Amino acid sequence: MTAGHIQEFACFTDFDKELVCHWKVPAQTNCSKEFLLCYSKETSSVLNMCVPENEKDSLWCTCTIYPDYFVSGLTYILALQFNGTDMWNYNVTPALVVKPRAPKNLAIEKAENGNFNLSWEESYSPPSLLSGQPVIYEVKYWRKQHPTEVSVKAINYQANSFEITARSLKRGYDYIASLRCNYMDYPAYWSEWSEEVEFHYDYQVMAEDILQMAVPTSCILIMAGSVICYFCFTK
Repeated sequence: MTAGHIQEFACFTDFDKELVCHWKVPAQTNCSKEFLLCYSKETSSVLNMCVPENEKDSLWCTCTIYPDYFVSGLTYILALQFNGTDMWNYNVTPALVVKPRAPKNLAIEKAENGNFNLSWEESYSPPSLLSGQPVIYEVKYWRKQHPTEVSVKAINYQANSFEITARSLKRGYDYIASLRCNYMDYPAYWSEWSEEVEFHYDYQVMAEDILQMAVPTSCILIMAGSVICYFCFTK
């Protein structure tokens, strides 16, 4: 194997507990036996080792590094070995490859006005560097029976809830919603989509529906009454 066989080498971090590096390899590669990832802080001569593992599909090797701390200026020097031979060198600054953890505890409730309130919690808390940092979200929801028809809404401000309006939904269907986030000062990657929540938009008659029905019905009754009065008067 040569360096040309190492494809799509990349690293990303949750900027809290771990730094993950992975690379694509040919099928049937045994990552833990054939590769070794050596790393050190740019300011340190201490060399550490990470033994990679195969991802589930076997086409990727993954190494997970657990740093003692994260700071914005920290840089790692990486050297990838294949069967004991250095074949790939790479510098990575975790602050530039942040892939945050997805929001957690997603929940949904129906409001009195017929809309649905989606709520969640941030996945970071003090003393994490990302806790309280400016963050934006994307909400997506879709009919369970039509997963390709997805509505995506951007939330460009600090929030922990979002109102899904009833008028954007079709009655009688089950819906699924999910959420992801991106930290504005560390924008390299969006998080994965959160766990999904499911809700049902039923056939409850709303006040606006009654109004929509009442107006044309009233017009018909008025017209009918006018016609009857006209014939009564002419007779």
